[in-house]
Amino acid sequence: MHLDPWQAYVIDALFAVDANGRWAATEFGLLVSRQNGKGEILVAYDLAHLFMFPRADNRRKTTLHTAHEMKTAIDGFSRLTSVIESQPQLMKLVHRIYTANGQEGVVLKKRKGQKQADRIRFVARSKNSGRGFSADVIVQDEAQEESQAARNALTYTQSAVPNRQELFMGTVPEEGVNDSEVFEGVRDRGRALHASRTGWMEWTPVGSDDPDLAGAIDRADPAVWAASNPAAPHRIGWDVIAEQHDRDTTPGKEAFSRERLSIWPNRDEAAELSNSDVDMDSWYEFEVSTWLSRRVALAVSIGRGGGYSSICGAQRLDDGKILVQHLATNAGTLWLAGRLKDLRTELAARLVVLDEKNAATVTSDLTRAGVRYIGMHMSEVAAAFDMTIEYINGGVVAHPPQPELDDALAAAVPRVMNKPQNLKTWDQGDPMVPSSAVQAMSLAIWGLKKTESRTSSSASAEPAVLSSGESAATGDDVLTMRF
Repeated sequence: MHLDPWQAYVIDALFAVDANGRWAATEFGLLVSRQNGKGEILVAYDLAHLFMFPRADNRRKTTLHTAHEMKTAIDGFSRLTSVIESQPQLMKLVHRIYTANGQEGVVLKKRKGQKQADRIRFVARSKNSGRGFSADVIVQDEAQEESQAARNALTYTQSAVPNRQELFMGTVPEEGVNDSEVFEGVRDRGRALHASRTGWMEWTPVGSDDPDLAGAIDRADPAVWAASNPAAPHRIGWDVIAEQHDRDTTPGKEAFSRERLSIWPNRDEAAELSNSDVDMDSWYEFEVSTWLSRRVALAVSIGRGGGYSSICGAQRLDDGKILVQHLATNAGTLWLAGRLKDLRTELAARLVVLDEKNAATVTSDLTRAGVRYIGMHMSEVAAAFDMTIEYINGGVVAHPPQPELDDALAAAVPRVMNKPQNLKTWDQGDPMVPSSAVQAMSLAIWGLKKTESRTSSSASAEPAVLSSGESAATGDDVLTMRF
């Protein structure tokens, strides 16, 4: 293979090692526009890991090459095998090339003393892909389209690997279309230089990362084109780029900016904070001494990256207000199912609700624990967001004194899930203050309204209520809901 200088530069950084001989970057992100030759970098990367860098302990090394769609993974597989099959010295080291649908991969012959030979597998990402593997290296092609559930299924395959590495390669995501939370997290860590083992490279115009400067970049400037396309003009001609620019009719040349120039500014936290419509004065005004008692709606939310998760509840009071309470926030998600099961019994919960996309990694745990739940889709999550703001500002929401929930609400900012429909949810405005409690609170309010909209079949199905300031009631009755 003959790599372009910019491709060789990327490979050189990927295989940098620290003083202990481990990969300097355990995660590495690459952002560059389409048709510049990312595929050749992936082939070189796969080849090097498969043939050049065996594990020091002589155990099997597994490289897992993933993509959002199987057709992209198959394309990577075909590129790799075409190089291997064209080189007799490489084929001598190969035990078998698997081409069956869903089994695509290459297995080498065992090295001396090995019980299992090194291999590479090609799969499409899902919330279950990679389970059962212990992967030393994971390639995340089309990284702009990777859900947190899919990331979790892959990342935890590396838990026991002594010298692991993940490569994220993608283009700028389209807001509200691509599920880009994972790639954006790698970008933020790479640009901020806070994570010592995160590598990041991007070919973008000067100022493209700054939300205050990105809009002023001259999309028609050939110098801007050159900064974004390291393979021009020998892989992609200036005339082609000019034609793409001229034909783009989107407002502000948005498509051209995204696809050809890789303009991807950081989130403007200050602007997001100013766009928050929550009246914190109204929130503080309706602090009460009442705590959740019986027949509540429970909701769970997982924070960005799955590093923490929260449970909140909501209950209707007899003065018409909705009482909300933060019940738990802890690291990770392993604790959720057991705690939800206990809370469901303690509070005689009417139902448990969750965002199907956000909580995809814990639904199987809930099922095993016997916790029934209602999954919410995007429009319902957005409705919960809007409803929460309206109810807080309208003085409908009451809450006990919980400083952690006060801080989380004050720091939370809106995030657009779907740009064309302007569907929003909560996001973390302050990196030190989790927003999952606010999201869980919103979902709990929606869940309470959901129960109230259902027709009760008997008087016993009516919700128990309290007045603001009353002490919690007791009782043994548990409502059974049929869905």
